Amino acid sequence: MQKDIRSNSSDEIDLGELLLKLLKLLNRNKLVFLSAIIIGMVVGAGFYGTKPAVFESSMMLRSDILTEAYSETLTENLNKLIDERNRPVLSQKLSISEAEASHLREIKVENITDAAAPDGGPANIIFLISVEITDNAILPSLQQGIIDFLENNEFVKKRVQLKRERYVALIKQMKKEALELDSLKELVNTRITSGGQGRDLLVIDPSNVYEQALKTFKEELSYEESLELIDSIQLIEGFIPFTRPKGPKLSVSLVGGFMTGLLFAIVIVFIRETGAYLKSIDK
Repeated sequence: MQKDIRSNSSDEIDLGELLLKLLKLLNRNKLVFLSAIIIGMVVGAGFYGTKPAVFESSMMLRSDILTEAYSETLTENLNKLIDERNRPVLSQKLSISEAEASHLREIKVENITDAAAPDGGPANIIFLISVEITDNAILPSLQQGIIDFLENNEFVKKRVQLKRERYVALIKQMKKEALELDSLKELVNTRITSGGQGRDLLVIDPSNVYEQALKTFKEELSYEESLELIDSIQLIEGFIPFTRPKGPKLSVSLVGGFMTGLLFAIVIVFIRETGAYLKSIDK
């Protein structure tokens, strides 16, 4: 029992001595720590002051032709051009000036919904395209540039052409069926007005004829509407210029400067104390 008490007392003494040595170390090098931390925070504040404000904005696009994987590949290529600062090619791709391209920091694409098309065709995908920029003034031209970039892709243009041909063929078929039904309606009307003579009325139900004609008419209107809206990209909501920047943040820069200064001070103190200890051993 007495041994345990002595052991605990010894541990407390060792811990107290260690804490005392640490306090003495900090006191001896307080100017180093203070100077390094102040310099680090000043550098952090300076870094914050030299960095331009970065704004973020998003737009929503709908497409039943452009796939998510393909759109991600296209935006990845644009981001590579941004990282390389290849502004001539970037400005050409997005149909913006090189000065406008210099304000572009990042482009991100995200699929936020995936609903089946009403006519049972390909899914209608809604994309959220987000950009980080340093000047809100480029948003209008950037918005149109991104849409044109996505629409003018050969893969997209080919699929649009195939879809247009499909709707044209369907409309042609609906018109043909409508003419046949009109002829049938005339025949039914003739038989009815003539008192129902002939055997045709035994197998033809007038209500079915008119119902089928109405259905064909609605389908034709639906296909014509789809043909009118066959653009590969439809804009749902465009970029909005927000006044509050996403970054950089002064608090983050100051904390980063503080930590950098503290680390630098620890390195200096370690070198100094190690040198002093080695000299004391040599003596």
